[in-house]
Amino acid sequence: MRTLYIHQHLNDLRGATVVKDENGAATYLLVGKWGLQRDVLSLYAIDGALLAEIRQLTLGILPKFSIYQDRQQIGTVGKSLGFLREVIYIRGLNWIVVGNTLKDSYRVYHGTQLVFSLKPVKFTSGYYHELSIVDQELEPVAILIASVLDHWARKGDRRVKKVRQRQHGLMTNPTQNFSRKD
Repeated sequence: MRTLYIHQHLNDLRGATVVKDENGAATYLLVGKWGLQRDVLSLYAIDGALLAEIRQLTLGILPKFSIYQDRQQIGTVGKSLGFLREVIYIRGLNWIVVGNTLKDSYRVYHGTQLVFSLKPVKFTSGYYHELSIVDQELEPVAILIASVLDHWARKGDRRVKKVRQRQHGLMTNPTQNFSRKD
């Protein structure tokens, strides 16, 4: 099992993020944006080879994404509503995401086998997601799915903060860090 670290962004991912291993070495480059239909988030090896992509198919409160590896669609993932909000099924891969959106912590399974886990961690350089992946071949897809889960969690955080700010008449500082702590 290998552990990777993805820096948490204050705003939606726009631009590039370097994914590092447990020794701090750059292993992948995550590039792209989302928010509009057909936006793409791409994962590259450090040598520049495209490894995987996730494309936004739909907008709204239940966005849907398609997952590509080696330029072939391998699955789709969509957000769900209701009490099962913390259980997400990834079609095509037959993976199940189980997690706690309040703690921003998730475990992903294929049947009863763990594929990867995701949890927030704090370092002196900021907040990161610690991604522990069982099989190195699954890293590209795991990184993209972790990015989508983080995006959904942060989107919910912004709505809650806006409501609280309106209730208390608070002004926001757009540069202030609202990331969760363990």
